Amino acid sequence: MYKIRGQIKNLETIEINTEKGDYVKKLITVEETETDFKNMMQFEVFGKENIETMEHLQKLSTEQLVNINFYIKSREYKGKFYNTLMVKDVQIEQVDSTPFNTKAPF
Repeated sequence: MYKIRGQIKNLETIEINTEKGDYVKKLITVEETETDFKNMMQFEVFGKENIETMEHLQKLSTEQLVNINFYIKSREYKGKFYNTLMVKDVQIEQVDSTPFNTKAPF
């Protein structure tokens, strides 16, 4: 499990329609704030159930500070590897510094 603290720069919900079914994923783009480097990373929450389970995910907005716990998912396709940063849980930093805690069911 990995952790990062950063500021949300973009939120996006993507609906994917395939022959095998319909899927939803939420993308959260975060700029890291704990280092002098302004690294941008994009995190993913995949599946309608996972998005709904993270109750406070709908309260996210750009410019908010968040702490994200995540894991790295890797897959190979035609000899190339692709990595995805999958959200395990998100803590929104509130003005009074009491974070929300939202966890995925996995």
